[in-house]
Amino acid sequence: MSKKLREYLRDQIVVFDIDGVLSVYEFGELSHTADVWEEAFVSEHDNPYCGIAPLPALQEFVASMPSEHVYVCSVADDYEAQAKRDFVARNYPSIPADHVFLVATKPGKLEVLASLAAQHPAMRVAIVDDTVKTLDAIHAQDPSLLTVHVTSFFD
Repeated sequence: MSKKLREYLRDQIVVFDIDGVLSVYEFGELSHTADVWEEAFVSEHDNPYCGIAPLPALQEFVASMPSEHVYVCSVADDYEAQAKRDFVARNYPSIPADHVFLVATKPGKLEVLASLAAQHPAMRVAIVDDTVKTLDAIHAQDPSLLTVHVTSFFD
C-alpha cells in the first residue's frame, strides 16, 4: 500500500468487509455460491472462520489505526454471523466489538456507510472491499464515499 494512501486513510473512517478482505478464502471461478457455503462448508464445520487466515498486511494496518476510525461491515446470514464476529475479534483485536456491523443485504452496507458519514462529518468514509461491482455500486449511490479495493493494501 502506498505510504501516501496509508497516511490519508489514517485520518478517515475506514470500513472493511470481511469475506475476501479481512479473511481470505475465495477467488475467481473457484469461488463458492451461497448455498454451497451454507450447506457444504458451514454445516460441516462448527466455525469455518477458525480455519480462514487473516491478511498480515491488513492486521498491521488496522493495528496502526486509531480504533475509533476502524469499522467492519459485512453481509451475513444468521448461521454465520457469530463466526464472523469471532473471526474479527480474534484476528483484529483493536477493532471494537460495537464497530462490527453485519447486515442482511448489500444495500444495508450503504445504510451503515451513510450513518457513519453522518456521525463523522469532519472525515470521509472509506469502504474496503474485494468486489469491484460492490465498490462501483457504492460510488454510484454516494460519490462522497471513498472506495478502496483490497489490493490497494499490497505493494
